[in-house]
Formats: sequence, structure tokens, C-alpha cells
Amino acid sequence: MRVYFESDKVNDRFDVAKLGLVGIGLILAMSMSACGTVIGPAGPKGDTGATGSAGAAGSNGTNGIDASCSVSAVLPNLIAPAGGSLIACSDGTHSLVLNGSNGINGTNGVNGVNGVNGTNGTNGSNGTVVTAIQFCSGVVGSYPSTFPEIGFCINDEIYAVYSANGGFLTKVLPGTWSSDGINASCTFTVGPHCQVN
Repeated sequence: MRVYFESDKVNDRFDVAKLGLVGIGLILAMSMSACGTVIGPAGPKGDTGATGSAGAAGSNGTNGIDASCSVSAVLPNLIAPAGGSLIACSDGTHSLVLNGSNGINGTNGVNGVNGVNGTNGTNGSNGTVVTAIQFCSGVVGSYPSTFPEIGFCINDEIYAVYSANGGFLTKVLPGTWSSDGINASCTFTVGPHCQVN
């Protein structure tokens, strides 16, 4: 155990003061020495460092969607006035391709020049000769009192109106016939090739 006297306390104070002065002196000395230092030029650039190691591989991408598509015709309707095609895919997507509308008709072109005349056609065959034959010979028709009956020779056959059953057109076959014309009645015979006697 140390006993301090009054004189000891005084000495302690002087020691503390001495330490403070010494510290201030060192700081001043260091700052003065720093102010007198000259900074030299920058040194050369150092060599490039070695290439770093490769990074870790990335994760695998997700699998693509396996989809198939089909095309069907679309008839004209309000949405597709000219019709079109519908592309439907198995992944649920759809695409409608519209047909274009018909364009306006162009104007008519100028008429072309007349072509060369064609060759003459072949002559036609002779037509059928139709000859009128009066059944009662020697009778002259006279309006309004005398009307002899007649027939028509067509292809060597005689055709006339038969008065029975209301009258009808028929072939007059070879044989003996009677004619009942108005004021011109007679009996006549039909032979081959339209001969009448």
C-alpha cells in the first residue's frame, strides 16, 4: 500500500503534462515529415490475370409441344362472305384464312375482225315429193257447190281422210274404194305406185 503525500500528487501532474507534450511533439514531427515527402510516378500496369474457370452448365429447356393441325373448308357466311379455310391444331389453337372476294369484271374487249369464210357445205339430199291425187277423175271443183275428194301420194303410198268413225287420216291400200265428195261421188281403184283408175 502506497501513501501519497501532497508532493506526490504534484509530481504526478507534472508527469501527465510531460506525456502530453511529448505526444504533441511526435504528431508535429510526423506531419512535418509528411509534408516534405514527394510522390513518384505511377508504376507500370501489371500483367493480366489468368482466365477464370468456366461457369456451371445451364438447366435443360422445357420440352416443346407436340401438335398436329388439319385444314377444313369454310362455306360462305357472315364472318367469311367468300368462304375460306379453318386450320385447327391439337394444341387448341385455330386460324381462319379468308378467301378474297371476286374482283370487278373488266370491260369487254374490241370485237375481232371477221374470220375467213368457211368452205361450202355438201348438197342436201332430195326431199320427199308429195303429189295430190283426185279420186274422181273428170270432176272440176267449184265453190261453193262441188268438192271432189283428193289424197296425197307420199313415197309411192296414198294417204287420205277416211270418212267413217268421225273421219281420220289413213293409208289408202290398193283395192276398190268409193268417194263421197260433194257433188263428186264415184268408185275408184287404187293400184301400186299411187295409180288411181
